[in-house]
Amino acid sequence: MNALSAWYNKQIAIWAAIFGRQEIAAEFWVRAHGFQPEKAGLLVTAANHLALAHKNAEAEALLRRSLLIDDTQAAAWFNLGFLVQKRDEHEEALNAFDKAIRFHPSLDRAHYGRALSLMALGRNEEARAALQRTVELQPMSPYGFYHLAVLQFKMGDEKAYRKTTRKLGSFEPKLAVQLQRETGIDAGVKDPFL
Repeated sequence: MNALSAWYNKQIAIWAAIFGRQEIAAEFWVRAHGFQPEKAGLLVTAANHLALAHKNAEAEALLRRSLLIDDTQAAAWFNLGFLVQKRDEHEEALNAFDKAIRFHPSLDRAHYGRALSLMALGRNEEARAALQRTVELQPMSPYGFYHLAVLQFKMGDEKAYRKTTRKLGSFEPKLAVQLQRETGIDAGVKDPFL
């Protein structure tokens, strides 16, 4: 009976999300969890819907609750890091991203989130390494390449900046041109990527 009740609540949650009713979707994911309390991932899904509804404190509380059930969930740690990062709690965010990476080493978004917190803390060498790992894992990550180029520019490594901007321009030329305007390097050059 519990499995059927959980299934029913999940179906309502899915339909609520399809119709853009994120808070209702979250409510029904939590209800489904009530029938399957060992499934921490249901709370993570509910938290995602709450975050989409800009209910970050409630989402964070559900993520923490899910981690009490299973603290090996990379998705929960990543999402917690993202929410904590929004509050500018970068040390705590780093801890969450590091745990996400421990349980899922190839989670490129966790490396990217880690890099953003490291940049906010002024730990640029570590941030550069995290961004390089991000783009290794996700070679078409426009914002990974963008932030890597920005960091290289700030660190005075113009050669690396140009190489990264060229790579970015190969698949996101508008973002590369924006970066050129922001930095002034190669701005206005007709085709700097040749």
